[in-house]
Order: sequence, then C-alpha cells, then structure tokens
Amino acid sequence: MESQKLKELDRVFRQHGIEAEDTFKVISAYYLNVHKPSDVSSLLEQFWIEGNSILERITNDNIAIQTLEYTVAFDYYGECLPIIYQFFLGKRFRDLSGKFFTPKNLAKFMVKMLPIKSNVSIMDPTCGGGTFLIEASKRWNNCSCRLIGNDVDRMLVALSETLILINKNPNHNAVFFNDNIFDVPKAQKQFFETIDYIIANPPFSLPIESFEVTSNLFKLGYRNSDALFIDLCWKYLKPSGLLVCLLPHSIITNKEYEKLRLEIEKFWEIAAIIVMPEGVFNTTSNTTTRADIVFLRKQSDLKNVSRIVFANISDIKHLNYDTNLFIEHYSELSNIISDFETNYVKN
Repeated sequence: MESQKLKELDRVFRQHGIEAEDTFKVISAYYLNVHKPSDVSSLLEQFWIEGNSILERITNDNIAIQTLEYTVAFDYYGECLPIIYQFFLGKRFRDLSGKFFTPKNLAKFMVKMLPIKSNVSIMDPTCGGGTFLIEASKRWNNCSCRLIGNDVDRMLVALSETLILINKNPNHNAVFFNDNIFDVPKAQKQFFETIDYIIANPPFSLPIESFEVTSNLFKLGYRNSDALFIDLCWKYLKPSGLLVCLLPHSIITNKEYEKLRLEIEKFWEIAAIIVMPEGVFNTTSNTTTRADIVFLRKQSDLKNVSRIVFANISDIKHLNYDTNLFIEHYSELSNIISDFETNYVKN
C-alpha cells in the first residue's frame, strides 16, 4: 500500500478524533464485516466489537465509508493489513517488543524450507502480523495442517487471526493465543513435544530475568530472548521436529556465544545456516538490524542430517527473486530439503 493512501486513511479518521490503535481497529472490523468469518476466538470477537463500536461514529460520513470500501475492494484478502498496522502502531511494535515484521519474500523463502507433510502442526510462537502462518497456509494449500499462533501483543494476535480467517482454507485448523511464551502458561504446555514445525522471527535481544522451563542455555548465563527461544522450541517440538527461525547475526559469529553454539549441537542437528546481509528488515521496519536464518532439527533416533548447508546471501535483492528459483540456485539447500522429505516425511 502506497504511503499516500495510508496518509489519506489517517486524515479521514483523524477528522473524527480516531487515530493510531482505534484506526487499525475500525479498518480491521470493516474487513471482518465484509468477510463475516465464523468460529472466531473470544479475543478476536472482542476486538471486532470494539472496532464496530468506533465504526458507528462515522457511519454518516460518506467519504469515510467510501474510503473503507475502497480499501477492502483494493485489498480483499488483507495483504495490506500488516502494513496498515505498522503505519498506525509500528513505533510501539518496534520500540517495546524487540521485534520486526518479516518481509513477505523472506517469510516465503523460509516456509519453502519445510517439507510438505499432511496433518502436521505448524507453530509460530511469536507470530507478529501472521506472515509465516499465512505463507505456510498458502504452501500447504489443499493439504491438511494445524496452524498455531501466539503473540504477547493482543493487537497482533487479532491481526494474525483476522488474516487467517479471511483467507480461510477449510483444510486448515487454526488456533491462537495471547501469551508471553517466556512465562509458558499452562495453555501452552499442552503443546510440548507435539509440534512438527516451528517457523519464527522471535524478539531480538530482550532480557529475560526468569525462565521456568528447564534451560541449559539459561544456566550457562544466556538470559536473552534469542537464546532462550531455542530451548523453548526444543520443548515444543516432537523428536525430529524442525525449527526454521531468524536469529541475530551475533549469535552465529560472536565469540561470546561460543558456548551457546556448542550447547545447541548437543541437542540439535544443524541443517543449514544462511547468513543474511544488512537491510533484511529495511522494507518493513526501516532498520539495519542483521539476522541470519537458522535451520535445526531436534535430535531423535532417526537418520541424522547427511549434510550441513552454509550459505551467504550477499545482496538483499536476491530475495526479490522467485522463491523456487532462489532455492534451486542454492542447490545444496535444495538437497537438504530433499533429504528431509525423504528421511523425515516417510518416518
């Protein structure tokens, strides 16, 4: 969505004293009114009610209603909703959470690394705007799967669920939570050792003072969200389950994380480390924060990974290529995916 259109949305609603979070609520409610999804969660139902309550204030403003109609007609399945969220609430999202929205092309590339298998559970414990879950839903298409999303931010959970519902796939079952995963609430523990795939962009470098899950990394003194997210994913995944996530480049390269890397090799099989260039998040968050893709498999009695791929993407423009061509260009990465399809899916 063009900047000018976002500014026009802002101008139209500001005339009624509606701004920031309330603007996003009313736009989201209008999408939900058009699509009329069923089986919404209690959280999304309340969010929808709040948005419609605000919407009542502008029902007599033909220009405001026409602006909403045009927005939904232009973007019927809500691909621009994460952009709208960032425009109206982006500063809060970045400054307070340590997270950045994942660019769509990068999310598509990472989801492509997961081999398709029926009836898998795919989880994003820090789902943000739902980018990974939407891309997973597209990749699984007519194949059955369960999508599980969680985020500590209520607005982001509502955004993710809205996107999944208005892009409804009858073969997919989706469930969402609004929890702090580092506190690991009881509702989340039911998923321990049940998840096939985790794909995520966890919050970067947030200090974690306490962590109730048994964590060797926490004991080693790594008390930040990046490190503890890895141990948390190990708890969620089944034996031989797969984790594809973004982690700060410093974890891959800095000497201070050497013990962390050695500890990971005790409990995980490393499938791939893909070093990304600076500017990965420029298109979504205007930041030079550097992150790399880490592809891990929880150790099991099944056949080990036969090769480890180390790749270096030197130019962010490569991620604008078609995802299939991009993976074929890195033939070794294509081979590792084939290995998983052979050794993991059949087992």
